[in-house]
Amino acid sequence: MPGTVLAMGSSMHHRRRLYSLLCILSAATACINVPEVEPEPNEPKADAGSLPDAGSEEPRTLTLLNALPAGGATQVPIDTQFILTFSSPIEEDSLNLMFQPQVTLARTEWANQGATAIVNPESALAENTTYTLTLDAKDRSGQSLTGTRAFTFTTTGPAPDTILPTLLNTTPGQASIGVLRDAVIEVLFSEPMDRASVQTAFAITSPAGLNSGSFSWNEAETVMTYVLPSKLEYGTNVTWQLSTNAKDKAGNALEETTQREFRVVRQAAMTMPLIPSASGTITAGSPERHYRLYNAYELERIGDNGAQQGSRLFLAFKLDSLPLDTIRINQATVRWWLSLRLGNPFEKLGPLLLEPVDVGEALPQSSEEEPGNPVLTAAYAAQPTAPGFIIAEADTGTPGQFNVTSYVTQNWASRMERNYRSQFRLRFTLETDNDGVTDELRSTPTIHPTLAELEVVYEYP
Repeated sequence: MPGTVLAMGSSMHHRRRLYSLLCILSAATACINVPEVEPEPNEPKADAGSLPDAGSEEPRTLTLLNALPAGGATQVPIDTQFILTFSSPIEEDSLNLMFQPQVTLARTEWANQGATAIVNPESALAENTTYTLTLDAKDRSGQSLTGTRAFTFTTTGPAPDTILPTLLNTTPGQASIGVLRDAVIEVLFSEPMDRASVQTAFAITSPAGLNSGSFSWNEAETVMTYVLPSKLEYGTNVTWQLSTNAKDKAGNALEETTQREFRVVRQAAMTMPLIPSASGTITAGSPERHYRLYNAYELERIGDNGAQQGSRLFLAFKLDSLPLDTIRINQATVRWWLSLRLGNPFEKLGPLLLEPVDVGEALPQSSEEEPGNPVLTAAYAAQPTAPGFIIAEADTGTPGQFNVTSYVTQNWASRMERNYRSQFRLRFTLETDNDGVTDELRSTPTIHPTLAELEVVYEYP
């Protein structure tokens, strides 16, 4: 019986020691375990989900859309990159990454027009280790990332890489419209890829004849860029695919064939008629008096009327018929119909100038006998909004055609301030040569029913 008591006492003693040891181990484990850092309320968690297609509504705040490795991921390769995709392009110097345990970073590459950061560690991560990554950034407008992002992942041991590569993003995005004619195709992968297999797996399936372009890669071999062999025609629908023959460095293939399509920008032309209320001749009756005889196209003139009075012709057009989603103005041409030429204005009055001006919504009608009208005086002497150009006598045919693309492009860019107006002034360098002889260019509706028009060739989605 004493032996039995001793054995029982010894057994109890060992159980107490085991229980104490377990408590110590549990406490130690609690000290090194880094809990997940939850985002602030109402903020989306960072994950490795698919990016939204281009064309979806852009977030109002800067957020992290996608992270690789994903939060909570296990068996992450020790030579992994950190691929972070944000809701808008990032100011590169603002990206701040903090690792626990510490990781020394070698370089950061950018893709997706600056919205995706590809961060490369200087050396391999430790095996079978849980890391916590905390990050912050600002977009190019200075807006900070909404809530500090933090997530953990655990690296793999020496087991072979069996993770299938995925396609994270493409540019142009799926079903994009209004793509530039010289656009390139960019594909972002979740890990370094085998170049030869990817290039073989890539193909333009429609239209034909576009598979002789060139490939290039970023240093990390996670971004492939394809340059088309020629500029695309307006309105072309392009379809391309990447088959499962595309493999990563370990030989793992894409799980499924990926297909994308986009449409190239389209082009159209539109003719804008004259705005009669803001067009017509202003004549300098005296330094204090300027008059405009007609409120519509009747008899318009440029030059010296023989009574020591100079006339300038104003042409105004409305741009509000252009689509609001106009991408670019390729060509803008003013056509002006010249009916008569009296005297020798080009010899006596110097070069004929076309100048862009902004003289308001309307030019009031007045007679020579009325007191000077300040609106007409201001318009007559208005400073050009940009340098004008000389119109050669040979270019004043019927109609004379003048390239005003740069002016109309500027007017379209500031269309809200200008109420969609594009205005021009035609004048000779000299108002009068004081010789009592009429030297004028005239336009009349009896010879040419149209005084002027503006044709705009533009691109739209």
